[in-house]
Amino acid sequence: MSIHLPTPRFCPQCGQTSLKQRDAKKWACQQCQFSYFHNMASTAGALIIVEQELLLVERAINPKKGCWDLPGGFVEYHESLEQGLQRELEEELGLLITSQQLQYFGSYANQYRYNEVLYHTCDAFFICQLSHKPNLHAKDDVASLQWHSLKKLPFNNIAFSSVNQGLNDLVKNRPQQLTNNSH
Repeated sequence: MSIHLPTPRFCPQCGQTSLKQRDAKKWACQQCQFSYFHNMASTAGALIIVEQELLLVERAINPKKGCWDLPGGFVEYHESLEQGLQRELEEELGLLITSQQLQYFGSYANQYRYNEVLYHTCDAFFICQLSHKPNLHAKDDVASLQWHSLKKLPFNNIAFSSVNQGLNDLVKNRPQQLTNNSH
């Protein structure tokens, strides 16, 4: 699948309009041989669970504005998945958690179209079981938040296929992970 770069395609090294796409993720300059790789990006999302209810957030921005998503987001340079998720939870919800409260759940391939560029992502999900519902506030790119019964998740209005896959896996294939002690 190709990604449309703005025209003309200027090489960031030599400035010539000679940057050409070679395959699905590689561009190369025909003048100076500069190469650019549009690699997969990492994201981290939280499956925050309290007493068989899951926290979902309504997206305040595109893509998929108005749809339900997991709290989380893109992992930045020099961050681990856990560090990125901790930062995102604080930015989006005002929630401070420790890495010990995160249990790796799984990862799913996804596509994220933003400003006409298709990004391929690897979305890693972590379970965060809490003993009680914390006082949370929708901030940053979250319009609202809502607790949903694990038996009645809004699968018809989930923002991304990776989240749908993860939620299906959570409720159908891994119910034993939901009975672990809360932190």
